[in-house]
Amino acid sequence: MRHIIRFVLAAALAGTSASALADEASEAERLAKLMGVRAGSRVAAIGAGEGELAVEIARRLGPTGRVYATELGEEDRAAIRESARVAGLANLEVIEAQIAATGLPSKCCDAVFMRNVYHHLSDPGAIAKDIQRALVPGGLLVVIDFPPTWYLAPWSPKGVGEERTEHGITIEAALRELEGAGFERVDVHEAWTDRWFAGDAYALVLRAPHGIAR
Repeated sequence: MRHIIRFVLAAALAGTSASALADEASEAERLAKLMGVRAGSRVAAIGAGEGELAVEIARRLGPTGRVYATELGEEDRAAIRESARVAGLANLEVIEAQIAATGLPSKCCDAVFMRNVYHHLSDPGAIAKDIQRALVPGGLLVVIDFPPTWYLAPWSPKGVGEERTEHGITIEAALRELEGAGFERVDVHEAWTDRWFAGDAYALVLRAPHGIAR
């Protein structure tokens, strides 16, 4: 059964078609609006992968804006740099992340986002507090993720809490952790993107404490 699931997922995720690129641009446009960012804004992508969404956001911020893209592994960080180079973007900075810290400068960002990353966190409380440090007072955090999915359980992240062991996290559990860390709930989008292999992805919008977002 596992090898069948692995084959289906690999087939679904392989390659980058024109349609996939269009979907990435469309999601970036909606995300930018959700974060309230514009030319000149400063944004961080936590766990940016190979940088596809970070690059799309950087395009929308212009030369006076800034995107910080974080990743744990050097291979991924190199891929992000290459994506930015190919796109001709000088406003994207790659940062080495840590397990319990973002690596971001203090008060560097008007908004922070993570896509399909939150359920991987083994120390979500520490990361939430560190994101607050990196945000301006009242800055926004957007978490895009998907609920637990039993058939993805074989690929569950290692060292995570019980609520993440089926490779995903419920909206309720994510909000409980983030609000417990001091974030204020702003909005919940229960059907952000249709990811058929893992159910509908959702988007949570939260505000850092002490102030009004710019």
